[in-house]
Amino acid sequence: MMSTKTEKDAIYSTLFFQIGHYCIRPWPWIIVALCAVVLYPDLSASDSKLGYVLAMKEFLPTGLKGLLLVAFFAAYMSTISTQLNWGTSYLINDFYKRFINPQAGAKQFVTASRVGTFALMLIALFATSFMTTISGVWSFIVECGAGLGVVLILRWYWWRINAWSEIVANIAPFVGYALAKYVFAHYDPSWGLGIGENPKGFFFTVGFTTAAWLIATYISPATDKEKLRLFFDKIQPDGNWRPFRKTSNGRRLLVLGVCWLSAIVMAYSFLFLTGSLIFKEWNDVLIYGILATVSFMILKLSSGKVKIFGD
Repeated sequence: MMSTKTEKDAIYSTLFFQIGHYCIRPWPWIIVALCAVVLYPDLSASDSKLGYVLAMKEFLPTGLKGLLLVAFFAAYMSTISTQLNWGTSYLINDFYKRFINPQAGAKQFVTASRVGTFALMLIALFATSFMTTISGVWSFIVECGAGLGVVLILRWYWWRINAWSEIVANIAPFVGYALAKYVFAHYDPSWGLGIGENPKGFFFTVGFTTAAWLIATYISPATDKEKLRLFFDKIQPDGNWRPFRKTSNGRRLLVLGVCWLSAIVMAYSFLFLTGSLIFKEWNDVLIYGILATVSFMILKLSSGKVKIFGD
Protein backbone atom coordinates (compact mmCIF):
# COMPACT_ATOMS: atom_id res chain seq x y z
CA MET A 1 0.00 0.00 0.00
CA MET A 2 2.79 2.41 0.84
CA SER A 3 4.51 1.87 -2.52
CA THR A 4 1.45 2.56 -4.69
CA LYS A 5 0.80 5.82 -6.53
CA THR A 6 -2.83 6.44 -5.58
CA GLU A 7 -5.47 5.31 -3.11
CA LYS A 8 -7.14 3.37 -5.92
CA ASP A 9 -3.93 1.43 -6.59
CA ALA A 10 -3.53 0.75 -2.85
CA ILE A 11 -7.01 -0.77 -2.63
CA TYR A 12 -6.46 -2.95 -5.70
CA SER A 13 -3.08 -4.13 -4.39
CA THR A 14 -4.69 -5.02 -1.07
CA LEU A 15 -7.40 -7.03 -2.81
CA PHE A 16 -4.76 -8.80 -4.90
CA PHE A 17 -2.83 -9.65 -1.73
CA GLN A 18 -5.94 -11.15 -0.12
CA ILE A 19 -6.52 -13.38 -3.13
CA GLY A 20 -2.85 -14.34 -3.49
CA HIS A 21 -2.31 -14.94 0.22
CA TYR A 22 -5.55 -16.70 1.16
CA CYS A 23 -6.79 -18.20 -2.12
CA ILE A 24 -3.69 -19.32 -4.07
CA ARG A 25 -0.80 -19.80 -1.62
CA PRO A 26 -2.46 -22.41 0.66
CA TRP A 27 -3.20 -24.88 -2.13
CA PRO A 28 0.31 -26.36 -2.49
CA TRP A 29 0.22 -27.09 1.25
CA ILE A 30 -3.28 -28.59 0.96
CA ILE A 31 -2.31 -30.81 -1.99
CA VAL A 32 0.79 -32.15 -0.21
CA ALA A 33 -1.31 -32.81 2.90
CA LEU A 34 -3.91 -34.74 0.90
CA CYS A 35 -1.18 -36.76 -0.81
CA ALA A 36 0.37 -37.53 2.59
CA VAL A 37 -2.98 -38.83 3.86
CA VAL A 38 -3.11 -41.28 0.93
CA LEU A 39 0.61 -42.20 0.97
CA TYR A 40 0.91 -42.70 4.73
CA PRO A 41 -2.46 -43.95 5.99
CA ASP A 42 -0.89 -45.62 9.03
CA LEU A 43 0.22 -42.36 10.65
CA SER A 44 -1.63 -41.74 13.90
CA ALA A 45 -3.33 -38.45 14.65
CA SER A 46 -0.45 -37.38 16.87
CA ASP A 47 2.10 -38.16 14.11
CA SER A 48 0.07 -36.82 11.19
CA LYS A 49 2.31 -33.75 10.87
CA LEU A 50 5.17 -36.10 9.91
CA GLY A 51 3.44 -36.65 6.57
CA TYR A 52 5.05 -33.50 5.17
CA VAL A 53 8.50 -34.58 6.31
CA LEU A 54 8.13 -38.09 4.90
CA ALA A 55 6.90 -36.73 1.56
CA MET A 56 9.89 -34.39 1.35
CA LYS A 57 12.31 -37.17 2.23
CA GLU A 58 10.86 -39.69 -0.20
CA PHE A 59 9.98 -37.64 -3.27
CA LEU A 60 12.33 -34.63 -3.43
CA PRO A 61 15.60 -35.12 -5.33
CA THR A 62 18.86 -34.19 -3.64
CA GLY A 63 19.12 -30.71 -5.18
CA LEU A 64 15.60 -29.70 -4.18
CA LYS A 65 16.12 -31.05 -0.67
CA GLY A 66 19.07 -28.73 -0.28
CA LEU A 67 17.08 -25.84 -1.75
CA LEU A 68 14.23 -26.56 0.65
CA LEU A 69 16.64 -26.63 3.60
CA VAL A 70 18.03 -23.25 2.55
CA ALA A 71 14.46 -21.93 2.19
CA PHE A 72 13.67 -23.07 5.75
CA PHE A 73 16.73 -21.29 7.10
CA ALA A 74 15.93 -18.15 5.08
CA ALA A 75 12.31 -18.11 6.28
CA TYR A 76 13.40 -18.62 9.87
CA MET A 77 16.07 -15.92 9.79
CA SER A 78 13.86 -13.40 8.00
CA THR A 79 11.16 -13.87 10.61
CA ILE A 80 13.59 -13.67 13.53
CA SER A 81 15.37 -10.59 12.19
CA THR A 82 12.06 -8.87 11.47
CA GLN A 83 10.67 -9.51 14.94
CA LEU A 84 13.90 -8.50 16.69
CA ASN A 85 14.28 -5.26 14.71
CA TRP A 86 10.59 -4.50 14.99
CA GLY A 87 10.46 -5.14 18.73
CA THR A 88 13.65 -3.19 19.39
CA SER A 89 12.38 -0.22 17.39
CA TYR A 90 9.36 -0.06 19.71
CA LEU A 91 11.57 -0.22 22.79
CA ILE A 92 13.96 2.47 21.58
CA ASN A 93 11.66 4.93 19.78
CA ASP A 94 8.54 4.64 21.93
CA PHE A 95 10.07 3.97 25.35
CA TYR A 96 13.80 4.68 25.68
CA LYS A 97 13.87 7.77 23.45
CA ARG A 98 10.68 9.22 24.87
CA PHE A 99 10.89 8.47 28.59
CA ILE A 100 14.41 7.43 29.58
CA ASN A 101 16.93 9.42 27.55
CA PRO A 102 15.28 11.84 25.09
CA GLN A 103 18.50 13.87 24.75
CA ALA A 104 20.65 10.91 23.69
CA GLY A 105 22.72 11.12 20.53
CA ALA A 106 22.77 8.75 17.57
CA LYS A 107 25.62 6.68 19.05
CA GLN A 108 23.72 6.13 22.30
CA PHE A 109 20.58 5.09 20.43
CA VAL A 110 22.58 2.57 18.38
CA THR A 111 24.11 1.15 21.57
CA ALA A 112 20.68 0.97 23.23
CA SER A 113 19.33 -0.79 20.12
CA ARG A 114 22.04 -3.44 20.31
CA VAL A 115 21.36 -4.02 23.99
CA GLY A 116 17.61 -4.19 23.31
CA THR A 117 18.07 -6.70 20.48
CA PHE A 118 20.24 -8.93 22.67
CA ALA A 119 17.73 -8.72 25.53
CA LEU A 120 14.84 -9.67 23.24
CA MET A 121 16.86 -12.65 21.96
CA LEU A 122 17.36 -13.89 25.53
CA ILE A 123 13.66 -13.47 26.31
CA ALA A 124 12.74 -15.32 23.09
CA LEU A 125 15.12 -18.19 23.88
CA PHE A 126 13.63 -18.47 27.36
CA ALA A 127 10.08 -18.47 25.97
CA THR A 128 10.84 -21.13 23.36
CA SER A 129 12.11 -23.50 26.06
CA PHE A 130 8.46 -23.91 27.12
CA MET A 131 7.19 -24.68 23.60
CA THR A 132 6.70 -28.26 22.48
CA THR A 133 4.63 -27.92 19.28
CA ILE A 134 4.11 -25.31 16.57
CA SER A 135 0.33 -25.73 16.83
CA GLY A 136 0.55 -24.98 20.54
CA VAL A 137 2.45 -21.77 19.79
CA TRP A 138 -0.16 -20.65 17.27
CA SER A 139 -2.93 -21.45 19.74
CA PHE A 140 -1.16 -19.38 22.40
CA ILE A 141 -0.68 -16.43 20.01
CA VAL A 142 -4.32 -16.50 18.91
CA GLU A 143 -5.68 -16.75 22.45
CA CYS A 144 -3.36 -14.06 23.83
CA GLY A 145 -4.55 -11.70 21.14
CA ALA A 146 -8.22 -12.53 21.60
CA GLY A 147 -10.36 -9.41 21.78
CA LEU A 148 -7.60 -7.05 20.62
CA GLY A 149 -8.86 -6.89 17.04
CA VAL A 150 -12.10 -5.15 18.02
CA VAL A 151 -10.37 -2.11 19.49
CA LEU A 152 -7.89 -1.96 16.59
CA ILE A 153 -10.83 -1.64 14.20
CA LEU A 154 -13.10 0.58 16.29
CA ARG A 155 -10.37 3.14 16.96
CA TRP A 156 -11.01 4.37 13.40
CA TYR A 157 -14.77 4.62 14.00
CA TRP A 158 -15.11 5.90 17.57
CA TRP A 159 -13.46 9.10 18.74
CA ARG A 160 -13.51 8.09 22.42
CA ILE A 161 -10.99 5.21 22.05
CA ASN A 162 -7.56 6.34 23.27
CA ALA A 163 -4.08 5.02 24.01
CA TRP A 164 -5.21 3.49 27.31
CA SER A 165 -7.86 1.49 25.46
CA GLU A 166 -5.18 -0.10 23.28
CA ILE A 167 -2.72 -0.64 26.14
CA VAL A 168 -5.36 -2.48 28.19
CA ALA A 169 -6.50 -4.44 25.12
CA ASN A 170 -2.91 -5.63 24.62
CA ILE A 171 -2.43 -6.71 28.24
CA ALA A 172 -5.89 -8.06 29.12
CA PRO A 173 -5.75 -11.17 26.84
CA PHE A 174 -2.77 -12.50 28.79
CA VAL A 175 -4.69 -12.07 32.04
CA GLY A 176 -7.83 -13.63 30.54
CA TYR A 177 -5.80 -16.52 29.12
CA ALA A 178 -4.18 -17.20 32.51
CA LEU A 179 -7.56 -17.09 34.29
CA ALA A 180 -9.17 -19.42 31.77
CA LYS A 181 -6.31 -21.93 31.68
CA TYR A 182 -5.15 -22.00 35.28
CA VAL A 183 -7.95 -20.68 37.53
CA PHE A 184 -11.48 -21.16 36.20
CA ALA A 185 -10.65 -24.37 34.32
CA HIS A 186 -10.96 -26.36 37.56
CA TYR A 187 -14.10 -24.86 39.04
CA ASP A 188 -16.97 -25.74 36.71
CA PRO A 189 -17.06 -29.47 35.85
CA SER A 190 -20.80 -29.23 35.05
CA TRP A 191 -19.87 -27.62 31.71
CA GLY A 192 -18.33 -30.85 30.46
CA LEU A 193 -15.22 -29.28 28.99
CA GLY A 194 -13.38 -26.99 31.37
CA ILE A 195 -13.43 -23.30 30.61
CA GLY A 196 -9.71 -23.57 29.92
CA GLU A 197 -10.37 -25.60 26.78
CA ASN A 198 -11.37 -24.02 23.50
CA PRO A 199 -13.71 -22.66 22.34
CA LYS A 200 -14.94 -21.73 25.85
CA GLY A 201 -11.55 -20.47 26.95
CA PHE A 202 -11.24 -18.38 23.79
CA PHE A 203 -14.69 -16.85 24.22
CA PHE A 204 -13.93 -16.08 27.85
CA THR A 205 -10.71 -14.28 26.88
CA VAL A 206 -12.51 -12.28 24.19
CA GLY A 207 -15.24 -11.23 26.62
CA PHE A 208 -12.75 -10.41 29.38
CA THR A 209 -10.59 -8.32 27.03
CA THR A 210 -13.56 -6.45 25.57
CA ALA A 211 -14.92 -5.59 29.02
CA ALA A 212 -11.46 -4.50 30.20
CA TRP A 213 -10.72 -2.08 27.36
CA LEU A 214 -14.25 -0.64 27.43
CA ILE A 215 -13.89 0.11 31.15
CA ALA A 216 -10.45 1.61 30.53
CA THR A 217 -11.89 3.78 27.75
CA TYR A 218 -14.59 5.28 29.94
CA ILE A 219 -12.53 5.83 33.10
CA SER A 220 -9.49 7.31 31.31
CA PRO A 221 -9.46 10.89 30.03
CA ALA A 222 -10.25 11.43 26.37
CA THR A 223 -7.54 12.34 23.90
CA ASP A 224 -6.96 16.07 23.54
CA LYS A 225 -9.65 17.50 21.27
CA GLU A 226 -7.17 19.48 19.22
CA LYS A 227 -5.29 16.28 18.33
CA LEU A 228 -8.56 14.56 17.48
CA ARG A 229 -9.55 17.51 15.31
CA LEU A 230 -6.25 17.35 13.39
CA PHE A 231 -6.70 13.59 12.90
CA PHE A 232 -10.30 13.98 11.76
CA ASP A 233 -9.52 16.77 9.32
CA LYS A 234 -6.69 14.77 7.73
CA ILE A 235 -8.24 11.26 7.66
CA GLN A 236 -11.99 12.01 7.54
CA PRO A 237 -12.83 8.74 9.35
CA ASP A 238 -16.31 7.22 9.36
CA GLY A 239 -18.36 6.17 12.36
CA ASN A 240 -19.02 7.96 15.64
CA TRP A 241 -17.12 11.25 15.31
CA ARG A 242 -20.06 13.45 16.23
CA PRO A 243 -18.06 16.10 18.07
CA PHE A 244 -16.20 16.78 14.82
CA ARG A 245 -18.72 15.93 12.08
CA LYS A 246 -21.71 18.14 11.33
CA THR A 247 -23.77 15.63 9.33
CA SER A 248 -24.55 11.94 9.77
CA ASN A 249 -22.75 9.39 7.59
CA GLY A 250 -24.97 6.37 8.29
CA ARG A 251 -25.55 5.71 4.58
CA ARG A 252 -21.81 5.65 3.90
CA LEU A 253 -21.31 3.11 6.71
CA LEU A 254 -24.04 0.93 5.21
CA VAL A 255 -22.33 1.02 1.81
CA LEU A 256 -18.99 0.21 3.44
CA GLY A 257 -20.64 -2.79 5.11
CA VAL A 258 -21.80 -4.02 1.69
CA CYS A 259 -18.24 -3.58 0.38
CA TRP A 260 -16.85 -5.56 3.31
CA LEU A 261 -19.31 -8.47 2.90
CA SER A 262 -18.85 -8.63 -0.88
CA ALA A 263 -15.05 -8.67 -0.46
CA ILE A 264 -15.34 -11.63 1.96
CA VAL A 265 -17.57 -13.53 -0.45
CA MET A 266 -15.16 -12.76 -3.30
CA ALA A 267 -12.11 -14.04 -1.36
CA TYR A 268 -13.79 -17.29 -0.32
CA SER A 269 -15.18 -17.82 -3.82
CA PHE A 270 -11.68 -17.48 -5.30
CA LEU A 271 -10.36 -19.92 -2.68
CA PHE A 272 -12.90 -22.63 -3.56
CA LEU A 273 -12.65 -21.78 -7.27
CA THR A 274 -8.92 -22.51 -7.21
CA GLY A 275 -9.49 -25.84 -5.46
CA SER A 276 -12.25 -26.79 -7.89
CA LEU A 277 -9.95 -26.07 -10.85
CA ILE A 278 -7.21 -28.21 -9.35
CA PHE A 279 -9.55 -31.16 -8.80
CA LYS A 280 -11.43 -30.64 -12.08
CA GLU A 281 -14.83 -30.20 -10.44
CA TRP A 282 -16.28 -28.20 -13.32
CA ASN A 283 -19.75 -27.63 -11.88
CA ASP A 284 -18.21 -26.09 -8.78
CA VAL A 285 -15.85 -24.05 -10.98
CA LEU A 286 -18.88 -22.49 -12.67
CA ILE A 287 -20.68 -21.77 -9.39
CA TYR A 288 -17.68 -20.26 -7.62
CA GLY A 289 -16.68 -18.37 -10.74
CA ILE A 290 -20.10 -16.72 -10.91
CA LEU A 291 -20.01 -15.94 -7.16
CA ALA A 292 -16.54 -14.39 -7.44
CA THR A 293 -17.55 -12.29 -10.44
CA VAL A 294 -20.85 -11.10 -8.96
CA SER A 295 -19.29 -10.28 -5.58
CA PHE A 296 -16.50 -8.32 -7.28
CA MET A 297 -19.01 -6.34 -9.35
CA ILE A 298 -21.02 -5.55 -6.19
CA LEU A 299 -17.79 -4.46 -4.51
CA LYS A 300 -16.87 -2.32 -7.50
CA LEU A 301 -20.28 -0.66 -7.77
CA SER A 302 -20.63 -0.10 -4.02
CA SER A 303 -17.14 1.29 -3.65
CA GLY A 304 -17.85 3.77 -6.41
CA LYS A 305 -20.59 5.30 -4.26
CA VAL A 306 -18.11 6.09 -1.47
CA LYS A 307 -15.07 6.70 -3.71
CA ILE A 308 -13.06 3.87 -2.18
CA PHE A 309 -11.36 3.23 -5.51
CA GLY A 310 -10.55 6.89 -6.05
CA ASP A 311 -11.96 9.31 -8.60
